[in-house]
Amino acid sequence: MTDNGEILIVDDTVASLDLLAELLTQAGYEVRLAPNGHMALRSANECPPELILLDVRMPGIDGFEVCRRLKAAEKTRDIPVIFLSALNETIDKVTGFSLGAVDYIAKPYQTEEVLARVHTHIELRRLRFDLEKRVIERTEQLNQSESRLRDSHKRLRELTAFLQTVREDERATIARELHDELGQALTALRIDLGWIRNKCAGLGASVTDRITAAHELVKRTIDALHRISEGLRPGMLDVLGLAAAIEHHVDEFRERGDIECELTMNRDEFDLDNRLAITIFRVMQEATTNILRHAGASRIAIRLIETEAHICLDIEDNGCGFDASAHSNKYGLLGMQERVNMFGGEIQIDSQPGAGTRIHIKLPVQREQRS
Repeated sequence: MTDNGEILIVDDTVASLDLLAELLTQAGYEVRLAPNGHMALRSANECPPELILLDVRMPGIDGFEVCRRLKAAEKTRDIPVIFLSALNETIDKVTGFSLGAVDYIAKPYQTEEVLARVHTHIELRRLRFDLEKRVIERTEQLNQSESRLRDSHKRLRELTAFLQTVREDERATIARELHDELGQALTALRIDLGWIRNKCAGLGASVTDRITAAHELVKRTIDALHRISEGLRPGMLDVLGLAAAIEHHVDEFRERGDIECELTMNRDEFDLDNRLAITIFRVMQEATTNILRHAGASRIAIRLIETEAHICLDIEDNGCGFDASAHSNKYGLLGMQERVNMFGGEIQIDSQPGAGTRIHIKLPVQREQRS
């Protein structure tokens, strides 16, 4: 095929064939000839040209039928067809264009017109093919980039999950050591101080007052240690389960914040995977802490509902609210979102200034693995 392109000329008039063939060959095109519709269809199917010049009026299969068959075949449907005809009726042109022709050249031919129209439609076809090729290449590049992004996102999720697990394990270890080691030592010290206070009652008020103050200091330290330990890893979560841990947290929340808190759960206990239970508790803990610090709420409602496939946590308050879109990058919200996303869940935060806040979380249920 030449650089200018290959053209199939279909015409039952020999003189017309020879004229167009000579004209286009001199212009640098490679030319193939077909004197009737059957030969034209066979030639186009065997080796599709870049352009077909097709006479309308031919015996047997006319140009309209040839064009209809070309456009119906996948191999030839994209070849541009220019109709050739001595007829100049509008209905013929409309019929040709409706069948998929790209242009119409009237006989007798004008050399400049034929060359201009041929050149234009071959270049348009090449530009279209080049554009389609670029689109395919770009689409492939985008698909590859998207695939790499998905892989990277998956690895990031896996790393986040690993870090969360390590963090929770470390919290549990620290909480256990605080409770078992430091807590027991402080409890023993408190008992000893109580004993010393009783034994030193005869040494005067100044001595007993100092011992009593030390005794109270140790007691407050034990209480603080207990709160820190529970904050790191609630013992009830491991011993009694999620429902008991949430109830205990809500009770403490009521005492600390003097906020009316309504708790609704549809299970006495939730048979969940330990990591999922920790995630639900941590999200609830983070949300209630934010309410206590920032919302100025007088009422909060917490609902934990489990179905066969999902577990849903709703936390709603009547506080000052905030612009959720403007605060979407805050670390507290990001932390909750990341925990939920890690399990393939959904989180929705609805809030407006002065209208309170509602956090809705939906997580797929993962059951506790039993040996």
